[in-house]
Amino acid sequence: MGQFFRKWKSIRFGWLPFILGTAWPLAFAPFHYPFLAFVLLAAVFSLAYHAETGGRAAVSGYFFGFGAFSSGIYWLSITLHDFAQMDWALSAVLVGMLAAYCAIFPALAMWGARYFGPSGRWLALPALWVLSEFIRSRFATGFPWLATGYTQTWSPLAGYAPWLGQYGTGLAVAAVASCLAWMLHHRREFRVWSLGTSFILLVFAGAFFGGVERFTHPSGVPLRVRLLQGDVPISEKWDSRTTGRVLYQYARLIAATPKSVRLVILPETAFPVFPEQIPTLLATLRKWSENHHAILVIGIPEKSRERYYNAAMEINGHAALRWYQKQHLVPFGEYIPFPSILGPIVHHFLPGLGSFSAGRGVSVLPVDGQLAGMTICYEESFSRDVLKGVRQGATFLVNISDYAWYGHSSASAQTLQMAAMQSLQEQKPDVRATNTGITAVIAPNGRVLARLPQFVSGALNGVVQPMAGETPFGRFGNWPYLGITGVLLVVAFFWLA
Repeated sequence: MGQFFRKWKSIRFGWLPFILGTAWPLAFAPFHYPFLAFVLLAAVFSLAYHAETGGRAAVSGYFFGFGAFSSGIYWLSITLHDFAQMDWALSAVLVGMLAAYCAIFPALAMWGARYFGPSGRWLALPALWVLSEFIRSRFATGFPWLATGYTQTWSPLAGYAPWLGQYGTGLAVAAVASCLAWMLHHRREFRVWSLGTSFILLVFAGAFFGGVERFTHPSGVPLRVRLLQGDVPISEKWDSRTTGRVLYQYARLIAATPKSVRLVILPETAFPVFPEQIPTLLATLRKWSENHHAILVIGIPEKSRERYYNAAMEINGHAALRWYQKQHLVPFGEYIPFPSILGPIVHHFLPGLGSFSAGRGVSVLPVDGQLAGMTICYEESFSRDVLKGVRQGATFLVNISDYAWYGHSSASAQTLQMAAMQSLQEQKPDVRATNTGITAVIAPNGRVLARLPQFVSGALNGVVQPMAGETPFGRFGNWPYLGITGVLLVVAFFWLA
């Protein structure tokens, strides 16, 4: 009998949370089952609550996190296999190592909650859960993927996003989940069920009424944009033998721009050369820009003072070129941490990677009397990176990316969902041009107005209305969310009932 109970504990605190965790990505795009976030969190919170020790609670959180990240960021193995020439086994091991790292944060959250009192623990669990996600997004370079709040981008609780950001939204989700677990724990007590139901209805009502408020207002006339999607394979993009064909493809898409368009946007490193290498093409594009009264934003690497930048170049007729240099770089892709130690290993698999420097300067580009808040690639996944441009006066958001590295995976859909949350938080429209998709126009309420199919070469013409003003999140950032979290933890600590 003792052996049976030991096996049951192993399943209960190990395999069960791992299986629950593997279902966690289903709450996100492209699957779109946001209700699963409530169900899965309620389950893992219940496991952590009933754990006999902090260690067992941590094990539950760790296995849940390991399952979630193993299944949720599997697409990194595609890059490692296809472009680093690693076999699938080694690729899976490296993705598993990243998942193992990310799982530390929910483990710490569950461990910490176990040391609150029995009643206060139900408050501490959601507070520490989302706080661990917040810390994960900022620790070292940060990794915000699969954060709870993103599950609600197109769901009722998204009404909290302009007020408290995605972490505040995630806190609302986790609070409802904890309440559900509390109600099941006291499933025979009518008072608990009536209080719990009232609380859940109150949370959803708050999101509904919060989402009605509009903090931004139209600024100027609507802006006609054209977003180009080259669908250029990575193997061709960085092959000097096919550079001319890549440049010609984009030149052709630019030349087909309707005369009413005022902004044409090309993806990240759409021109895989330095500007000094294509003076004739740039002169032609300047002339085209002046004749058509249209601004070009082109993803192109920049070299300045022996430094290399992943950048966006703005061409506005014969005016001086303007630049946005990517400021938040991808570790092991655009830069190598501890280069003297790790550099030789990385360069063995991917020669030349890790050579970019972090950009400096403003995060906006002027466009037709407005300011575009710029991000490149996964910068749009970080609220704090988008917030830089908004606080510098951006009236709409622009992102250029290249997700060809991740093949036919869920990565592009996940990034689109995060981009939509950024629009919702700031109540600003967003236009994103990507190499293989998902190229899209996003409204200030996070709704996708138009998009191109993935893995096709083409252009998306759309209209965005620039918006002035600030949401509470745009003004205060994550401080209100952190304040609420602090209050919850204090109350939970002193709740002795």
